[in-house]
Amino acid sequence: MKKINKLNNENSLYLKQHADNPVYWYPWCDQAFEEARKLNKPIMLSIGYSACHWCHVMAHESFEDQETANILNENFINIKVDREERPDIDKIYQMSQSIITGKNGGWPLTIFMDHDKFPFFGGTYFPKEDKYGMLSFKKILKRVLEFYDNNKEDIKKQNSNVLEVFKRLNLRESQATIIDRNILNKLKTQLDSITDTINGGFGSAPKFPQFPSLSFCIDNCSTELEIKKIKHTLDRMCTSGINDYVDGGFYRYSVDDLWMIPHFEKMLYDNGPMMSILCDSYIKFDDNLYIDKAKEIYDWACLFMTSEEGVFYSTIDADSEGSEGKYYIFSNDELRKSLETEEINLLNEYLLDLARPNFEGNHHLHLHRKKENDFKKNKHKFKNIFNKLSFLRKKKVLPSIDKKILLAWNCLYIKGLIKLYKVTQDDNIHKSISKALDFIIKRMVSAETIYSCFNQKPCFPGYLDDYALLGSALIDYLSIEWNQDYYDVCKRVCDDLINNFEDKDRGGFFFTSNQHEQLFYRPKSISDDSVPSGLVYATDTLLYMGYISGNQNYIDSGQKSLDFIKKTIDENLMSNVSAINLLNEDKIDKEIIIVRSNKKNWKKITKFEGYYNKFIMFIDSEIQDLPDQIELKKCIGEFTSYHCKGMTCQEPKKTIEDFKATLKLNL
Repeated sequence: MKKINKLNNENSLYLKQHADNPVYWYPWCDQAFEEARKLNKPIMLSIGYSACHWCHVMAHESFEDQETANILNENFINIKVDREERPDIDKIYQMSQSIITGKNGGWPLTIFMDHDKFPFFGGTYFPKEDKYGMLSFKKILKRVLEFYDNNKEDIKKQNSNVLEVFKRLNLRESQATIIDRNILNKLKTQLDSITDTINGGFGSAPKFPQFPSLSFCIDNCSTELEIKKIKHTLDRMCTSGINDYVDGGFYRYSVDDLWMIPHFEKMLYDNGPMMSILCDSYIKFDDNLYIDKAKEIYDWACLFMTSEEGVFYSTIDADSEGSEGKYYIFSNDELRKSLETEEINLLNEYLLDLARPNFEGNHHLHLHRKKENDFKKNKHKFKNIFNKLSFLRKKKVLPSIDKKILLAWNCLYIKGLIKLYKVTQDDNIHKSISKALDFIIKRMVSAETIYSCFNQKPCFPGYLDDYALLGSALIDYLSIEWNQDYYDVCKRVCDDLINNFEDKDRGGFFFTSNQHEQLFYRPKSISDDSVPSGLVYATDTLLYMGYISGNQNYIDSGQKSLDFIKKTIDENLMSNVSAINLLNEDKIDKEIIIVRSNKKNWKKITKFEGYYNKFIMFIDSEIQDLPDQIELKKCIGEFTSYHCKGMTCQEPKKTIEDFKATLKLNL
């Protein structure tokens, strides 16, 4: 009978994937650290997630290898962490690894630490044998063990130094930076310096979409050249290999400069922001390619990523049948058996080269750059081909789907859905939004806490990202429909942000709540990560709700956080793009428009130019007993709209014609 480690009873798909390893794994728990203390053993902490290709590679090479497992079991206490369940642990040890080694982190993250949870060495993927210019994992283990046994005092000294670095991170401040036009222009220059003018995107391989930067460029492009550059990036992303032509959706990143070959995992936290970007781009540039791709994300998520209860799964793996991308790529033989000759010729002309496979002897669809304009005109010709290829995929083994529900990621996707609904007015999309939010509020929000994760049951008290993005999504929802329950939950979010996350001394918000497990560092950052900064979105949420409700505590907390942000914005503005997008001088005083009228007039408003980019709350004139300051916004006659920016309000507009004229103006 196979020996089972301590991961077998965990709900995490990633942890379950390691439950039958010969490595004796613990989940993150007090027992593991107590055992390390009692036996005087170092701890090997491995952090990853279920869709991570290199996590699978290291698992197959090392954690399933009995010889490696023997070294680990005899000499270490071994802990596995799902970074999607415990982003707090991941943040701390990613930063620790960078401080200790001077190298970038990533997944799998491999950390060696003492029983007090202080790291003394780390890295990411280590190979089974010496290769890629790296020592084998077994050699690393032996060297770490020797260092731990013979250098206890050096480790203590290093721990003190690492702790001091973390303390300085939290105390780092400079002179307050006003996020004005000068800062916007400086960020433009910095982004322009890394823009790939040939292939689109920012920087070189591995090439990530960088959603806050895309959003900034869309919002702030004004010259013909700036517009040309951002449209080139968007067009390449929509027509290259990072986009799935067959099922829809976008992969996580490209391994090359061309956007040709992706890392094949698909993440909910990428596809929500991508949907938002595409909707914004459609409104700005009036190009149907963008809204078509946004709809394809929605179709993909409905088919693959939506639970019966209407909430959204977290990831789809890159691997199936032990091979990366196998589900997504096509062999020459598969294409010939599935398609007519003229269809193969059309694919060969635009999206592949039959004579030159581009991924491990197979084909991954990627539009030839010179064919971009022709493809846009002729994309209808490919519909039947993609349908046939989709049918072909159904015969393959689908990569595993991690079905845990992550609150922050769901909210990022819901924010994208709300934008898509504002563009399309599609009732099915509205139903998807409402169904997901209803589940979240009924199953993930309790009287005591808001949960970060739902995996058969609610689990893990929420992190800052969860609260901030839930508040932001609920505010967005109020711009498509009034809902008293959602409004009340949003106020609850704001109260919890102030009571449980706020740094009362310096402003801003910690990543973990006051009640959370205490680790040696409590993260607090305005920088964007794989998801945008929770601190920035918490600030934005409080300011919006403060101006909507009239609650001065929310405004004061938001302003205090804004002061903190201004003092901590880095010279490298590219790390702080969400702060610049949401909290620049033009957007601090939130513009709130409240319309009291009937649904017929509201339907007209949704078709007005300017509707998409304005925050407009429609409340039917028949609704009574409204909360807070909103109660003062009465309907006088058949139509009344109230226009405020920050603390300043205009005279109410009494006709829809006057309202329409105002809508085109910036208040």
